[in-house]
Amino acid sequence: MTTRSDCNVHGLEFREAKPSQGDPARPVADLFRLDNRTIIITGATGFLGTTLAIAILESGGDVVCLDLAPVPNSPDWHKVEAAAQSHARQLTYYPLDVTDESNVEKTFTQFIPTLRYPLKGLVACAGLSRNGPATEFPVSSFRRMLDTNVTGTFLIAQAAAREMLRTNTTGSMVFVASMSGYVSNKGVDTAGYNASKAAVHQLTRSLAAEWGSRVGMPLIRVNSLSPGYIRTAATAEALQKPGMESQWVGDNMLFRLSTADEFRAPVLFMLGDGSSFMTGADLRVDGGHCAW
Repeated sequence: MTTRSDCNVHGLEFREAKPSQGDPARPVADLFRLDNRTIIITGATGFLGTTLAIAILESGGDVVCLDLAPVPNSPDWHKVEAAAQSHARQLTYYPLDVTDESNVEKTFTQFIPTLRYPLKGLVACAGLSRNGPATEFPVSSFRRMLDTNVTGTFLIAQAAAREMLRTNTTGSMVFVASMSGYVSNKGVDTAGYNASKAAVHQLTRSLAAEWGSRVGMPLIRVNSLSPGYIRTAATAEALQKPGMESQWVGDNMLFRLSTADEFRAPVLFMLGDGSSFMTGADLRVDGGHCAW
């Protein structure tokens, strides 16, 4: 299949309705299943990436895990491997710098021939967060954060979409954004991070517009997930600041912090066929933080 490079995303001559990814005859529980498909996860050895990898394996999907380390370095990696074994799923790991275009292309040429099932999903979870006063924040750190959170998300989505186009396979992508793309974080100086996550929201909408109904493209839905504050090893240091935990807890309607496992079902929903009429949307799972 080929696509026109000069088309207007809103021009009727360049758009067509695609068959729905949903099936009204399927049991509702099956709409969260990911059988007979492969899902990519970037940032796969992070606190959220490993949790989501296990959830996808448990839901029937094969998983390609990508992260910076030469070998998986998560303390919970054995749980990911155990899930793959117990559910007879294919699990592979490849080192990848999502900001390196040639590295992305090379890695895809390595793992694509090994897949049992077509690539039908992506969870762009690789991300970087740095805090500090804007007047003192190094521009090199600012650029690195934008490069990882925005450019890296674009490059992996581009490569995945090219593979779906090559095989004429429908798919679904989930970009991990943040509630910080909507609001400033009280008590923490995170201008660069917040700007990068707002950019992920707009990237989501823009790619969804391109890939939802374009003639010559398979249907690729693109949505984002915006978590609220999560209790992890990564946030432990920030929570040591006097009054920070009580502030974060008090800033949302559920009066607590989230845990990584609470994002499994939202991601499975967006990857699966139960969200067949959802694209260009952000699913905010923040305990009501942004709804005050």
